[in-house]
Amino acid sequence: MTAHKLARNEDPQTSKDAASKVALKITKMRQFVLDLVKQAGAAGITGKEMTRAHLELSNSSISSRPNELEKMGLVFYQGDKRDGSRVIRAIEYKTEEQPQTIEQLELEL
Repeated sequence: MTAHKLARNEDPQTSKDAASKVALKITKMRQFVLDLVKQAGAAGITGKEMTRAHLELSNSSISSRPNELEKMGLVFYQGDKRDGSRVIRAIEYKTEEQPQTIEQLELEL
């Protein structure tokens, strides 16, 4: 999430500063999802897998957090899928050149 979407150009600097702080805030739910992603290691985890493992939480509690974490630069999508869902990995597993997935290789054929 970026601060420019939380404050207008004509807003005072104090509002812009507050927007910056909120944009970078790791909420409890974001931290929970980030912890799940980190626990998955290099294999990563999908939204479906997180939801299945935590039936006590609503799907919407988990489903939007990976996108927020990606915008914050804490997780990434390499492009591979598992069970029809994108695999999410912690940013520390990102390398400069990601190997192509089977799906990507098949598209080139």
